Amino acid sequence: MKEKLEKRERNIITILGIAILFVIIILISNIVGTRTSLDKIIYNAKVEAENTLISNGTLTYTKDVWAISNRPLSDANLPENTTETPQDIGTIVAPKENWNIETVTAVSVGNGETVPVPIGFYYVGGDLNTGVIISDEEADKYDGTTDKTTWEYTTNLKGNQFVWIPCKEEQYVKSEVWNGITQKPSGTTSKTGTLCNAGWDKTTYTSELPQIRKYEGFYVARYEAGLAKTITEFTSTQKHTVSNQVYNREGIPQSRVNQVPWVFIDWTTSQKNAKNMYNTNSVSSGLITGTQWDVMLKKMLEKGSIESTDLTSSSNWGNYRNNSIEYKGRMAKTNYSSMWNLVAFGGKTEGKTSIYEQAYTYGELLTTGASRQTEKYHIFDVAGNVLEWTDEASLCKAGNTNETNDQYRVLRGGNCILGYEDQPACYRHGGNIVSYTHPFIGFRVVLYLK
Repeated sequence: MKEKLEKRERNIITILGIAILFVIIILISNIVGTRTSLDKIIYNAKVEAENTLISNGTLTYTKDVWAISNRPLSDANLPENTTETPQDIGTIVAPKENWNIETVTAVSVGNGETVPVPIGFYYVGGDLNTGVIISDEEADKYDGTTDKTTWEYTTNLKGNQFVWIPCKEEQYVKSEVWNGITQKPSGTTSKTGTLCNAGWDKTTYTSELPQIRKYEGFYVARYEAGLAKTITEFTSTQKHTVSNQVYNREGIPQSRVNQVPWVFIDWTTSQKNAKNMYNTNSVSSGLITGTQWDVMLKKMLEKGSIESTDLTSSSNWGNYRNNSIEYKGRMAKTNYSSMWNLVAFGGKTEGKTSIYEQAYTYGELLTTGASRQTEKYHIFDVAGNVLEWTDEASLCKAGNTNETNDQYRVLRGGNCILGYEDQPACYRHGGNIVSYTHPFIGFRVVLYLK
């Protein structure tokens, strides 16, 4: 009886101690200036309280507790993941120095290599040689048995997907030489420059560097931005005119297969929508930058996904008017009369795209990820299909003295109405003002880890 009373007293004291601890936390929260600091205090207090209860035998951990989240309760006893002691793929491992464990989970991707996965996202599969895929849907999470990185499996994935581009700070720079060819515009408004049609801002924005310094990489959307679920897809042929801006509105983009590419959208709206995709305690989103585009291409080249010639003539991996690729998805044919016309997307089908000899006449726009030939490093449609807005400033002024450089932005890649040698994957198209829309201009999202 005496032992039971003593144990009961210990439990009461423990409970009172925890209650006092949480009162102190509430008081501290009025002083702490940031949510991050408060979360850390609560997290440490929780761990300390749990350890006290475990030592008294009052609390026992089970597998169900671990299954609540992909985030570990503590990083203290997580295994190191190195080439000498590689952990199994998908294992939560010890984070690297300076990683914020309140916003990312360190996950082994094989070969002793570790990738930061933001809280709220899940490792799907792949490694640093093939491309690491993550998703914001838990059902897509790596299960150790199914290869979820194949093109055949893309239609089974439910969430928005992103691919990790590893890169150290010294590698995070813009490029203007591709396959030995230097990008040079022949004039401010000409469309016949060498791999570009206007000058561009060649500096890397300082706002991009904190993530690179901390995590040595960034996440890029696996697909071109797909139309928001809140926007109804048009069902009749649309003519591109100033008044007919069918998709130039706000919404949350998608990064999934078989989505209608978000075209008919200007740079201003693209940037806003890219930022609106995510803004949580662990991650934010934005429009891909010129540096990120260049680093992504260089990583594909480094890992053998493409050859140097693919950068300057993208016949092997883009949906262009002068090459035929196999596809399985949906298509919208285009033609030019007095203005560009884009017909409504048809039902899902499969076959090969058509070849059109003359540029600026016909093309066939595909839904996202419709062809396995367009996938490199687990990223789709970087070449062809639609030109993509970036955050990179153009130096084009179109001869108007009232205009400034920041009124123009650079588009990258190519589109389905031009040839693979005209606008290859590295191409910089800087001749469009930020309010410009077109049936073959879209955008791509990137993630910023906190």
